[in-house]
Amino acid sequence: MALFIIAIAMGGAIKVMGNAANNTSRLTNKTFAQWVALNQMADLKIKKAWPKFGEIKGKQEMAGQKWIWRQETIKTADKNVKRIELSVWDDRETEADPFVTVVGFLAKP
Repeated sequence: MALFIIAIAMGGAIKVMGNAANNTSRLTNKTFAQWVALNQMADLKIKKAWPKFGEIKGKQEMAGQKWIWRQETIKTADKNVKRIELSVWDDRETEADPFVTVVGFLAKP
């Protein structure tokens, strides 16, 4: 009976450790994906870009991993401000569920 209880407890402990490892990996990917999005936003500001409305896609490498990003430029009520939505995926993932989407606003240079 004691071995049965120990076996159940060990099974639970192994499952918890596996979930913790998966969560750590997911959070690491989300962090890098957010950095990719923030780098793209900073690039727009540094270049004083005034992007056209619509969607563009690109790729970037960070931390030895390839990332796909999609930038969507949207009109706002102010004609001198555009809304920028940047979504980022690992290049092995489908675009159905981005790791992150960062929203920012860009003033006309």
